[in-house]
Amino acid sequence: MRKFMIALLLGVSFPLLSTPGHANSGGGEGDSQYLPLESVLVNLEGKRHYLRADIQLLVDSAEHAEKMKVHMPAIRHSLIMLFSGRNPEQISALDQREMLRQNAKEEVKKVLDHYGAGKGLEDLFFTDFIVQ
Repeated sequence: MRKFMIALLLGVSFPLLSTPGHANSGGGEGDSQYLPLESVLVNLEGKRHYLRADIQLLVDSAEHAEKMKVHMPAIRHSLIMLFSGRNPEQISALDQREMLRQNAKEEVKKVLDHYGAGKGLEDLFFTDFIVQ
């Protein structure tokens, strides 16, 4: 009986797991997915202060993700301009980092809107954030 229950639980659990890179199971068109950007590395205010941020965009479909990939150089440029020259102590604070994340999301949305690819952006996440 115990083996049956374990097999039943495993059989029910595995189909519920998401595939890597996708927020929803299936991964087909219409499913949310994460779109990683290349690391952004910028100089901060003062001598020898740097920020390296790894960022992923949450996009509502594979179709919109493909349209966004075309504009990655413009997205990276706008984020570099947004992050550069900031005070390292300020962006080390959690509330300031969240505000920067929201500003980055708005900036990416502006760039995508400018190039006619603004539909589908759901959110932006820092997956690594290092201030040195």
